[in-house]
Amino acid sequence: MKTITSIKTLVYSLGLFIMLFAVSCKSSEPSVENTAALNQLEQQLTNGDFKIDINTVFPFNTNATTQVLNNLTRYTGNTANRINVNGYELTFKNDSIIGQLPYYGEQRMGRGAYGTTMGVVLNGKPTDYSLTKHPKKEAYIMQFDIDDGEESVENYKVIITFYTSNIADLTFASSHRNSISYRGEVKPIE
Repeated sequence: MKTITSIKTLVYSLGLFIMLFAVSCKSSEPSVENTAALNQLEQQLTNGDFKIDINTVFPFNTNATTQVLNNLTRYTGNTANRINVNGYELTFKNDSIIGQLPYYGEQRMGRGAYGTTMGVVLNGKPTDYSLTKHPKKEAYIMQFDIDDGEESVENYKVIITFYTSNIADLTFASSHRNSISYRGEVKPIE
């Protein structure tokens, strides 16, 4: 009697394992819709005329920055790690990038007198540009270096991940300040 019960338990366990295995397996082939969306994204990025409307800032925070930002963002719905913004954009036109983004973080190295803004200002042509398809995600990764549009002393290493959902994640590594990340929506230029 005991062996029949243990055989039933083994059969049920094996059946459950097979069901879970079958459900967890998915096709490695992308769907037709995903392939079309990825091709459309590639065409938009290679065309070079689009903009990214920035809606979220993700500062790289040290303990000191966190304390200051938590005091500044109190009662706003924002935190030191995530700040919602509007009215900022990066415009990609032909082979130039133009835009002004807010900056929240610490300066690591003196860069002389600030111009009219203390944010990230881009107005020029990138160097070391590359656009590659992400090996695992349905996305493209754009990388480039660019000088600050206001101060030619500071430069940025920029990595942007573009998703088929028209969302872009941007990371700026500065030569003079802590890194900062942004998220925005990719739109055509009107």
